[in-house]
Amino acid sequence: MLCTADLSKGNGPCFSMGEKPLGRMSLVAGLLVTSLFIGLVSADQGDVDLLVEVQEAPDEPWYEPGNPLVLAPSLVNNGPEISLLVNPACPFVFNVYNASNVMVVNGSSSCPAREQGLDLFAGERLDFPLMEWSMKDADGAWLESGTYWVELLHSAGFSHTVVATIQTPVQLPNSLVFDVETTQRTGSSGPLLYMVNLHNPTEQSVDLTSVAPCQFEISVDSVHRLGSSCMGEVNTLMPGEVILVEQFTASPTSAVSITTPGENLAFALTGQEDISMSSSLSMGLELSGNEFPAYGPGETLVSEVTLSPSLDESVLVEFTSSCKAEMWIVDDLGQLVYDSRAEKTCMDIDLELTVNSDEPERLSLPQWNFFDMNGCRVGPGVYTVVAEVPEHGLTTSEHVRFHSSEANPCVDDDIATLEATLAWQDEQTLRIEAIVHNDEPYHLRMAQPCTFEIAFLDQSDEIVHAYQTLCDAYDGRKILLPTSSEPLQFDALDVRMIQDGTPLLPDGFYTLKITVLSTSTSSMTLPFAWPNDFGEAEDEGESLPAPDRFEIVGTWVGLLTEEGTCYMLEHDGATHLLSNARTLPSWRPSSELQGVYIVQTAEASPACGDYLAPSVEVVEVRMEASNAVDESASAVVPDEPPTVIIEPTSTAPMLTVIVSASLLSLLFAAALTNEGLRLPATAAGLWFLGLIGKTHETTDGRYQRGRLMGYLTANPGCHFRALMSALEMSNGQITHHLRVLEAEEHVWRKNDGRLVRFYPLTNKLHPDTREEDLPVPLLSPDPNSLQGKILNLLDHDGGLGQFPTQAELAKRLEKSQQLISHHLRTLQKYGLVERRKMGVKNRYKLTREAVFLLETNDDFSHDERA
Repeated sequence: MLCTADLSKGNGPCFSMGEKPLGRMSLVAGLLVTSLFIGLVSADQGDVDLLVEVQEAPDEPWYEPGNPLVLAPSLVNNGPEISLLVNPACPFVFNVYNASNVMVVNGSSSCPAREQGLDLFAGERLDFPLMEWSMKDADGAWLESGTYWVELLHSAGFSHTVVATIQTPVQLPNSLVFDVETTQRTGSSGPLLYMVNLHNPTEQSVDLTSVAPCQFEISVDSVHRLGSSCMGEVNTLMPGEVILVEQFTASPTSAVSITTPGENLAFALTGQEDISMSSSLSMGLELSGNEFPAYGPGETLVSEVTLSPSLDESVLVEFTSSCKAEMWIVDDLGQLVYDSRAEKTCMDIDLELTVNSDEPERLSLPQWNFFDMNGCRVGPGVYTVVAEVPEHGLTTSEHVRFHSSEANPCVDDDIATLEATLAWQDEQTLRIEAIVHNDEPYHLRMAQPCTFEIAFLDQSDEIVHAYQTLCDAYDGRKILLPTSSEPLQFDALDVRMIQDGTPLLPDGFYTLKITVLSTSTSSMTLPFAWPNDFGEAEDEGESLPAPDRFEIVGTWVGLLTEEGTCYMLEHDGATHLLSNARTLPSWRPSSELQGVYIVQTAEASPACGDYLAPSVEVVEVRMEASNAVDESASAVVPDEPPTVIIEPTSTAPMLTVIVSASLLSLLFAAALTNEGLRLPATAAGLWFLGLIGKTHETTDGRYQRGRLMGYLTANPGCHFRALMSALEMSNGQITHHLRVLEAEEHVWRKNDGRLVRFYPLTNKLHPDTREEDLPVPLLSPDPNSLQGKILNLLDHDGGLGQFPTQAELAKRLEKSQQLISHHLRTLQKYGLVERRKMGVKNRYKLTREAVFLLETNDDFSHDERA
């Protein structure tokens, strides 16, 4: 390439400077002015041109250390004899600017100050030695790969600029592994889809933010190009994580090469001689059907092929098949999930189309609703859409993301096995170490941006506190699980049990439940006490003797009380109440199972606090089996049934009832076959046993519904969770009472986004009431509390159309994500905050109640929120 900069004529693609001999002082002054405007032509006299020729330009559209940018400069005097003032130590220097026009190399800074005269005769051409750009900065380090503006500056003021893209060596983490896979349509001889995956096989997360920019170098036959980023679009690779970083199509007979700078990946496939088809057309693929970067459940991918002439001339295109354009889709594991050929029959046609340069020809493709060929909804992840025009040998591809946190019935639960341990790091820090494995290698697909959910359950199995952790990633990522002999261990999770001086939990015994937030969920529970010495003996440091253990046989039956569910079991004429099963976190009592249990005496649970029967803790399950009645077996008449006498406490009426065990078993058998009869039958049977003194569904049910109606009358429009919290009812209780009140037409509901509001049915409040006339309940959190500060931030950001994530709130408020998660859940429970999935992350916004609260409460000033 030859470039000429003619200053006197003001033309040519180069920037150049030159001057006539006007004396040493005027020349020095001109050079000083020139130094202020590097790259600009400032001389107004002279006929000296700077000619620059690029030596041995590479076949690839980039330069690299083995094939650098080399320039051959020359000065040509097209006018009379001229004298120039030059620096003999540095006749030429390189000044380099990045894509943001920031100087990254100043070649003049290391050049010593020298002066010397240079005479050029009329018509003389002066050739200089070749100038090679090192692609390094002043410290000798490689510049980052990318595009730069390289200015060759002569000491007399002449300059020439070359735009150059470079690929410099990049040191990628040695622990990461690249893998190249190919896939093809079933029974097709068409194009191959090449997929490059990046895998972290280690037990530690790998930070990618410090890795220098890197792009794949891709060659298909004689066509060379730079591909996507070597590290994909993520900042961190989790243990075992695999991501798709590059995909493209090529003919099966093409020679293909995929490399990275520094050759961490060097893939080459030798090609065969191929008869290339007509290249008079260029092909494009346009995708639509969604305004966001990712698709979700219920959305449809709409696509079409565009054909344009390669040149500015019209092209006549012939088609002999009705399947002019076809589409097939592959997931990021290389599995074919959709093929338009499977649902369409091609017919012979005779069609001619004229493709003009001013308007591309569009060929529609089938719509895809993100279901595979087996009728199952696909999982979250990256999908490659490959479009073909088979008759003309054209193909192209694009990738789309699909996000879904909904349960997928086509994915089996507990495919992966989760194991975890708990250990106290200090008096306030609980460490969780988790490993996941499978019998065979398996790609675990994550369904949430977070990896784990941590929940703390009390002795009644109610969730006291919960949060998600290892977040700020993206849903749909996949983790390669090794076999059980090589389990995958995640980063340790530290839980601060005291935050901002406030304990997360009241003192007591708890169960920690850890769940993998994947499409195939897996959970594990672990018992612990808070504080860690809770329940230990304090008398002179001596431990209490272990309670005696004994065996009981029977079936547990549950009774719903105001404090929760009280479970009882009858054995050898005595009734035992269940206190807990702390050492058996995965066991739950069931009325459908009869078993043999090892128990020990323990304090009564809150749900069984009104009864005098002894309470026990289950420490071992010897055996459990279904207690379903075998109808084919002959009836067995038992001997005289045992008699059970249970004395209630002073809070219940003193009733003594003698009941036949056979009558109770018949009642249980009937209840087991009908979910609607189970709770009423249980309550009735236990009434005969003397455990209760009144029917909860009659007297107590009407009482609870009266409380509910009174609260709704005073606070119309409450959300479901706000009612649960205000009235201290369980989820099942309040659901039951609301259904009864709705059936009796005392209350009605209205959807509010993903939430539901409840209103009393009156002549002023009814389903036909305009939304703007519906009231919202008044709630008053402290604006100086952390919850008040969260509301302030959400109100301020919402006014700007911004909705922060949990991590962003934690960073701005300088609090831990665990603490922010706790308060966000509380605000959600009271109907003030709503969580929405936006893009790949969960973001938070205010509900109507919260907006009304902030606008009507003087304590929340606009100045504070801003």
